[in-house]
Amino acid sequence: MPERAKANGVEIAYERRGEGPAIAFVHGLGGRKEAWAEVQATVAAAGYETIAIDLRGAGESEKPAGPYSVEAWSQDLTALLEALGIDRAALVGHSVGCMVAEHAALALQDRCPALAMLGGAVRWADGFDAVLAERAELARAGRMREIAEAVASTGLTERARAENPALVDRFVSMFAANDPDGYAESCLATAAGTMIEPERVGSPALAFAGALDPVTPPAASKEIAGAMPHGQFETVPEGAHWCHLELPGAVSERLLDFLDHSAIGWSASDSAP
Repeated sequence: MPERAKANGVEIAYERRGEGPAIAFVHGLGGRKEAWAEVQATVAAAGYETIAIDLRGAGESEKPAGPYSVEAWSQDLTALLEALGIDRAALVGHSVGCMVAEHAALALQDRCPALAMLGGAVRWADGFDAVLAERAELARAGRMREIAEAVASTGLTERARAENPALVDRFVSMFAANDPDGYAESCLATAAGTMIEPERVGSPALAFAGALDPVTPPAASKEIAGAMPHGQFETVPEGAHWCHLELPGAVSERLLDFLDHSAIGWSASDSAP
C-alpha cells in the first residue's frame, strides 16, 4: 500500500523501498509511481532507499484544481523529501519528470548528489504544445483510453507491441486510469515546461534515452548532457520512450552504474533512518 504525506499544501502518494542513500523517482506525463516499479525494486535491492512519487494530479496523489506547473511539481518533490526527513537525495526523472528533477536539483544544490534523466528534453520540440492542448481537450471529453492507445503506439516499440500484449495492456490500463481533469491539467503544465538553468546543475548528471525514442530522441538527451557541467549521455538500445517499462533490466543497469559511480563518499547516514 502506498504512503501519503502533505507536501507544499497537497497530499502526495509515494512508495518507499529499501535502505541506504536516498533516490527519488519522478514519472512522466500520464504515468504514476508504478511505472518505475521494476527499476525501483532493482535499485532498492542494490542498497538504496527509493521513493517513487505520484505527482499532484496523478495516481493516488491529491488532484486539486489547476493550473499545475513544472515549478509546482518540483516544489512538491522537495517539500515531500523534507517531510520525510530526507536531507540528501539523488533524483531520477522520466520525460517531463526530467524537467521536474532538474528544477528540484537546482533547489537542493549540493543536497542532490546525482541527477538521472530518462527521455528528457531541455525544451519541447516545436508543435508539441499543440499536441498536448489537444490531449487535454480529449481527456476532458472522457477519451482517456483513446489517448492511452495513441501514446502506446509511439511510447513502446513496434516489437514490444507485437510480441508483448501484456505489456501493452498494462501500459494502456495505467494510462487510461488517469483522472481526466488531473491529466488535462498535467498536459497543460507539461506543454509550458522547460528546464531552467541546466548549466548550474553541479552534480553528476546522466541523460539517457531509448535509441528508438520518437518522442524525445537521443539527440534531446545529448543536448541535456552537453548543457550540464558534469553531464554524460547514453542510449538504451532497442528502447522507446517508455523503455523503463519495456526494458527495465537495461534501464536499471545503466542507472545503477551511474549511481554507484556517483555515490562515492555517500554513506547510509546521508539518507533518512
